[in-house]
Amino acid sequence: MQFETRYTYDFVRRFLPRGCRRILEVGCGTGELAARLSKDGYVVIAIDSDRDSVAAARRLGVNAHVATWPDFDQGQFDAVLFTRSLHHIHPLGESVRHAADCLANGGRIIVEDFAYESADEQTLRWFTSAIHLLEAASALVMSDEFLDKVLSKTETLTTWRENHERELHKAVEIDAQLEKMLGASLERTQRIIFGTSPTRSLRPNATRSFKPLPHRRKTWQRTVRSRHWVGGLSLSGK
Repeated sequence: MQFETRYTYDFVRRFLPRGCRRILEVGCGTGELAARLSKDGYVVIAIDSDRDSVAAARRLGVNAHVATWPDFDQGQFDAVLFTRSLHHIHPLGESVRHAADCLANGGRIIVEDFAYESADEQTLRWFTSAIHLLEAASALVMSDEFLDKVLSKTETLTTWRENHERELHKAVEIDAQLEKMLGASLERTQRIIFGTSPTRSLRPNATRSFKPLPHRRKTWQRTVRSRHWVGGLSLSGK
């Protein structure tokens, strides 16, 4: 299992509701997470708008469908997962509402996504330098074409924004819609994706109350963060 999938898997398993049986993953990609959850005994239905990704997921034995959200509807689920996909999905409010409508009583919406807007020029310079050092040490396993594509998107902050802000939802926008729908049940965490030197203890943000994950109690001078949201509704709360 790839590192990022393993991290996502640990996060999802931590927050699946007690007695969870039926799971929907929205934006399953090639299906690695869905396949692992299926092996754990969960009934997983996975969707993605990309046919090649769905074909790859099916090769792993995943019950995957080519579909778009929020148009997909196959009953109720104990958990609806958005694994680094919600920032792409429009309209955002309707997407969150449909996810809530698909929850069985006691079910949860579980979201992992990027706070790509937290990048700055210093972060991108550090990232580019790190990539070049790893490449020189032959520590990267990727094609030159893929590497050039990655670096071309991180050359400057303007380039980063041009490649990441076009029709993508910011973390603050995702947070607002989830809070509007889930209210007090919404839990938030964040983690560091990359940065430079540790500087001080990470404290909850006073306005958003992001909780640091137990094994990541440092913040950084230059960072890009991933954020996580978990929340559910009782039948009376819908």
